[in-house]
Amino acid sequence: MCDQSIQAVVPVALKEVFEAIAPQFTAATGYRIDRALMLNPEVPDHVAGGGAWSIALSNPPYIEKILRAGAGDGGMHRLGYAPLAFAMRGEACAPPLEHPNDIASFLVAAESIAITEKGTSGAQFAQLAKHLGLLQDLQPKLQLLPGGGPMAALQEGNAEVAALPLTNIASVAGVFAKAVCPYSMDVHIDLAFCVSALANTATASFARWLLDPMQKETLQALGLRPCKGEAHPVLA
Repeated sequence: MCDQSIQAVVPVALKEVFEAIAPQFTAATGYRIDRALMLNPEVPDHVAGGGAWSIALSNPPYIEKILRAGAGDGGMHRLGYAPLAFAMRGEACAPPLEHPNDIASFLVAAESIAITEKGTSGAQFAQLAKHLGLLQDLQPKLQLLPGGGPMAALQEGNAEVAALPLTNIASVAGVFAKAVCPYSMDVHIDLAFCVSALANTATASFARWLLDPMQKETLQALGLRPCKGEAHPVLA
């Protein structure tokens, strides 16, 4: 194991993705990754407050906030986007619903829907419900929970449906995505990262590894889609 370690700030939206890829990177390089997990809006506050970090992953506006404060180096690197999706317990027996009318009918029929109260996916769900004209109809069946709460409520049988980024669903055993919102509905969760101005060699190596085209298939299987309309940047 190499002496250098990576201090990664990871949003809940990428928890399962990170749990899958971090051991792969460590096995290949010997670099240890220490993770601080939090909601997307908390990421820039963690950095501004002096929290340990050498790479921060979050939504682009929060990464831009870190860069504007002068804490990052090398600019923002877009990692991809996670579609807003709706998970249920069991195994998929058909492709996920993707047409807006089908998604609307599914949400109306659901008995209970768990969402993240303060996270990005919760805000995107509200935007979706408003777009579908269902905001008032769905309000009585919503469970507003902290980060990680919607999946826990689903798995424990306390909610019929969990609204989450696809990245929080794709690799979880015993649940499946019943519906996935298409990119055209504009309720996806964009994800990006930046590295600290004081980042070590290990962190620079991890940043390059994240953007390596060889990782594209793995990330897609974990629910992270490539950025629309732009090529993956490559770090020097």
